[in-house]
Amino acid sequence: MSGEDADDVLRELFAVVEDRKETLPEDSYTASLFTHEKGENAALEKLGEETTEFLLAAKDGDTDELAHEGADVVYHMLVVLAEHEMDVEDLLDELRARR
Repeated sequence: MSGEDADDVLRELFAVVEDRKETLPEDSYTASLFTHEKGENAALEKLGEETTEFLLAAKDGDTDELAHEGADVVYHMLVVLAEHEMDVEDLLDELRARR
């Protein structure tokens, strides 16, 4: 996947997160993180949980699980960014600066 493709995937996923934050559909897991239905620090707690699962998958050498947990980490990180009124471009700019 090229850098532009990866950027597009992150932008599209972040757009979904932002939409859920704005519209708060009742049946949305993401919306429940913003409404604090799962607790005030729900997104942070999920990010920590998923990070731990990612590390365990890496330690076990389970590449399928590593990809799955990595995606969970990225998703919950985007939720935390949105919760703090940041934009995915802030993240992308920081990553570009580290090339």
